[in-house]
Amino acid sequence: MSSSDTYDSDTATDERPSSQPSRTKIQANFQIAHPPPKSSLRLAPKLLLQIQQLAPNHRPLPVLEIWQPPFRKSKLTRDFVQRPKLRTGDIYATSNENYIINQSAMYKQPTKAEAGDANAPHKDIVAAMCQSSLSSGSCHSSDETPSASSSSIHFRDARSSWRASKGAMKTDKACYRFTLRDEEGKSDSRMIFQCEKRESVKDAGTDEEEFMLFLIDRTARKKSRIATMSPGGLEILVRKSSILESLDICMGLTGQLAAPGNGGEGHYALETWLYTQVLTFGVWVAQQEGWNGLNH
Repeated sequence: MSSSDTYDSDTATDERPSSQPSRTKIQANFQIAHPPPKSSLRLAPKLLLQIQQLAPNHRPLPVLEIWQPPFRKSKLTRDFVQRPKLRTGDIYATSNENYIINQSAMYKQPTKAEAGDANAPHKDIVAAMCQSSLSSGSCHSSDETPSASSSSIHFRDARSSWRASKGAMKTDKACYRFTLRDEEGKSDSRMIFQCEKRESVKDAGTDEEEFMLFLIDRTARKKSRIATMSPGGLEILVRKSSILESLDICMGLTGQLAAPGNGGEGHYALETWLYTQVLTFGVWVAQQEGWNGLNH
C-alpha cells in the first residue's frame, strides 16, 4: 500500500524535558503471541495473533485476538454502528479477558458488580480493519467513498470510523496517519493519531524496527507521544493530565457509545477505550509492515 501524501510533525511536541516530577497516569505493556500452525479450509475464522497484557505478579493476560474472516460471507459486524462488510484479506479483533486497569490511577475503578467479572472471558468482535476498496479482497462501508491509498478502521461502539493511510516524512521514514470520519464519511482532523518510524535504541546490537504513536491535538496545537511499538509488543505510556484531557476529547469525537456495566464514564472507560484503540492501530501498522506474518 503506497501513498503520495507526505506527513511531518506539524505541531509542537508535548514531550519536552521538565524539571517537575510527573506521575504516570496510564501505563501498560503488551506482547504478541502466535497460535500454533493449523491447516484449514477457511470455512471458519482463522486466528492470526493474540495480544497479551503484561503486569507484575500476574500471568500474561490475553486481551485481544486478531482474526481473518472465512471465505464465506459472515455477519461478524452486524452489531457495529456503521456495519462495515468484512471480505477476504481484511482482519478483525475480538476481546478476550478484561484489561488490567492502572492501579495508581486517581479514579475509582468499577467493582466486579459494576464492570462484570474480570475473569470471565468473552469473544465479542470490537474492531474491523478493512483494506482499500481498490485492493484485492477489500471492504468498506456502503456509504464510504473508495480510496486507492487508504484503509478504514471501524470500532463496534463508535459512530465514527478512522481513515488509515501511509505516507513518508521528510527523512523518508515511514509514517502512518489515522484521521476520523464522521457518520456521513466527512473528515474530522481536530484529533489525529500519527505513527512514526524510528530505529530502536534500546539494544545497539539489533536493528529492530520501532514506531512511536502520537496524538496530534490541532486545536491545542500539541503533539503527544502515546505509545511505542515493535514486532514483539507495544507499550502505552501517558504521564500528563493534559494528554488525558486530549484523549478524553478524542473519545468524545468518535461518538463512543456508553460501555455496558460501567456507565461509560470516568478513567476506567477512557483507559479501556485507549487500549483497544492503540492496539488496533498497532495491528494495522504491523500488517502494513509485514510484521508477525501479517500481510496486506
